[in-house]
Amino acid sequence: MKILTKELKPGIMVLELSGPLQMGVECKQLELAFDQLIRDSHTRVIVDLSQVTKLDSGGLGKLVNCFSRLKTAGGALRLAGVTGMIDGILKLTHADHFLKSYPTAREAAESFSDSSHSTTN
Repeated sequence: MKILTKELKPGIMVLELSGPLQMGVECKQLELAFDQLIRDSHTRVIVDLSQVTKLDSGGLGKLVNCFSRLKTAGGALRLAGVTGMIDGILKLTHADHFLKSYPTAREAAESFSDSSHSTTN
């Protein structure tokens, strides 16, 4: 699996994943990428799954773990590009109830201005 990290908007990081996200090396890669983001105080993160070819229980577990770590750090995780098999897995496991997904990373980024890091609430 390849992970490309970029800043879509100030303070909003995108991890573009490509290839399989499954138990083992790929999960460790994602964990290390999140370790770096959290160390660098990036807590608004979008994981773009549009190029992910496979998601197993280990990969789903790692996404949930990353969601939890960001929430604990005062941040939020959004998913982008969720389609087909991955969408089915999220719905089947009810992970879609707390892992918010959007068609594109740009739309996911727009959602942060609505709920995260708001000083008026």
